[in-house]
Amino acid sequence: MSMGKLFRETIGITNDNIIISFPLILFMWVLTLYITFSRQTVNSLPLLILSSVTVLVMTGAFLAGWFYMIKKAVKLSKQVFVLDTDRARATFNLVKTIPAGIGKYFLSYSGMIVIGGFIAAVLGACVFQLGTHLIGSLDLNPEQLKNVLSSAADMKAFLDSLSFEQLVKLNNWNLLFLATTTVISFLFMLWVPEIAFKTRNPFMALIFSVKKIFQKFGKSLKLFIFITVLNFVLSFINTFSLFNPFLYFIMTVVYFYFLVYVVMLIFLYYDREFTE
Repeated sequence: MSMGKLFRETIGITNDNIIISFPLILFMWVLTLYITFSRQTVNSLPLLILSSVTVLVMTGAFLAGWFYMIKKAVKLSKQVFVLDTDRARATFNLVKTIPAGIGKYFLSYSGMIVIGGFIAAVLGACVFQLGTHLIGSLDLNPEQLKNVLSSAADMKAFLDSLSFEQLVKLNNWNLLFLATTTVISFLFMLWVPEIAFKTRNPFMALIFSVKKIFQKFGKSLKLFIFITVLNFVLSFINTFSLFNPFLYFIMTVVYFYFLVYVVMLIFLYYDREFTE
């Protein structure tokens, strides 16, 4: 399948199964409420551990059910329906597959989160050591970092206080982390559908998914570039929506659609290239 046809077909499948976006919206809302509540109530290490485990369980359960739902939507796209009512009924029934997905893949996607977090921590430490050796330290204390992240105004004030040499260092650090996250995102792109379609063991799924990236390196790279460019365009447009509440609402809706489209696109790519 050509990449252009893949992009167009994914739009049609996403539009036909837009119901998939509702579990995502509901989960993000519930997760935001829980995190907000935890910030106000968690004041000890045991409560912090309990809160972290709760978020892990919530996220693992959601991903298991939601990704299984998307897998079923991809399979559904291959069926031919004579009546639109039959297609609508089959699409609505996708919601009913969520409990089955949780039962099948909860441990797999929970394990993926844990493994991914471990890899991120190790890789982050290695990149920090590499950056310190090649670029140099910015010499920021925790209090400065807290102030930088508190608001856009504090961020601007912090940047204005830096010398030219410090700005160059900061830019190089940004480039280093951007390059690292880009490469890792590309290599891990097929990890999620690998679990859903073939390998439930999250560690083995990671290995097999990376192998598949290199099996069809050219197509995989085109897919990743397309997603990256689309995300960049939306992020650029979103910067202007911050000054207009109505436009901000529209961009929020667009971003949810974009998330569903991207996941559907990756699943469809995996299905068409590695299962047929």
